[in-house]
Amino acid sequence: MDNIDIYKILKLYETEIRKNVKNKKRLMQFERHKMENLFFVKECMNENYQIQNYNIFLVHEPKCRVIMSMGIHDKLINHYFTRHVLIPKLEKYLDFRNVATRAGMGTDYGIRLVKKYIEKMKKHGHFYVLKLDIKKYFYNIDQQKVKDLVKNDLTELEYKVLCHIIDSTNEEYVNQKIEKLEKKMKVELPKYYPGKGLPIGNLTSQFLSVFYLNSLDHFIVHDLHLKYYVRYMDDFIIMHEDKNYLKECLNLISEKLKKEFYLEINQNKTKIYSIKQGFIFLGYRFFLKEKKTICILRNETYSKLKKNVKRIKSYLQKDFITFEQYFSSINNYLYSYKYGSKKKIENYIDSNG
Repeated sequence: MDNIDIYKILKLYETEIRKNVKNKKRLMQFERHKMENLFFVKECMNENYQIQNYNIFLVHEPKCRVIMSMGIHDKLINHYFTRHVLIPKLEKYLDFRNVATRAGMGTDYGIRLVKKYIEKMKKHGHFYVLKLDIKKYFYNIDQQKVKDLVKNDLTELEYKVLCHIIDSTNEEYVNQKIEKLEKKMKVELPKYYPGKGLPIGNLTSQFLSVFYLNSLDHFIVHDLHLKYYVRYMDDFIIMHEDKNYLKECLNLISEKLKKEFYLEINQNKTKIYSIKQGFIFLGYRFFLKEKKTICILRNETYSKLKKNVKRIKSYLQKDFITFEQYFSSINNYLYSYKYGSKKKIENYIDSNG
C-alpha cells in the first residue's frame, strides 16, 4: 500500500470497473480525463481517505436487498485495496472449502467441491446434509472484531484506510436513505446499527465476510471433524452420515457464533436434509437418484439468467457495449452455468442471445 502502482490501478479499471459501470454518463466523464482521474485515485489512498456518499438502492433478485454503490473513484480504491492488500496478506488463513471472492475459487469451484463430497459420502449408503444460514449476516458483522482480526497483518496506513471503509455504514445518511426506500417501496428493510455491518456491494465487504468466520471454518473441520463442508459467505453445507451428530454440531456452531462473532443462526433457513430429499446450494439442487449424483439448475436461477441475457443484448443494441464485450459476457454465462442444465441454457442463448 505504501508503493501504490498506477499501472495496477489502470489494469483494474480496464478489466473490472469500466465494463460494470451502468451509468454511462459518469463513465464518459471519467474517460474524458482518464489518466488524471487514475492519478487522483492514487493520491486518495492515504490516512485521510473518505468515501463519498453511497448511491443506495434496492435489487429484487434473488431477493430484495439494499445495495450501496460507490462512485468510480471509490470503487477503484476498493478493488485495489482488496486485490493488492487484503487478499495477498490474508488469503493464507482461509480454508480451501471457502468458496467466494478468490480467483479460481468461486461458484464453479464450489459446485465441483460439493459434487466431489457427495461422491465420497456415497460409501455410507445414506447420509444427511446440514444447510446452515446466518441471520442478516452483512448487517450484523461486528466492525471492531473485523478490525481486530486484520490489524496485525496490515501496515498502519492500510489499517486506517480499511477503518474508513468499514466505518462508512455508520454515517447518518445511510439509514435515512434506507428509510426513504422503505416508504417508497412499502417494504421493511434492515438498518445499519452503530459498530455493526459491512456495506453490501463492496469488494472489501465480500472478502471480509469470507475472512470473518475463518476460525469457525477451522472449528468445524478440525474440532468437530466435519471435513465434508463448504461455505459461501454465510451459506454453509455440512455432510455426515449421522443425523444426530449433525444436530449436536449445529448447537455447538450456533453457540460459537453467538459468543465469538455476535451472530445468530437463521432458523427458517437452517435445516438437516436427507440426501435423497436433496438440498439447494449455489443456485443448484443436488440429490442422489439411483446412486447417481444429480445437479440441476434452480428455476429461479434459470429465470435470472434469461433476464441477464436480454439485458446484455439490449446493451449491444443501444451501443452501450461492443460486440466483443457482448460475446465475452455470453460465453461467461455458458461457462458459469455448465452443470445440470447446460443444453437447456445453450438452446436459450442460441435462440435469444
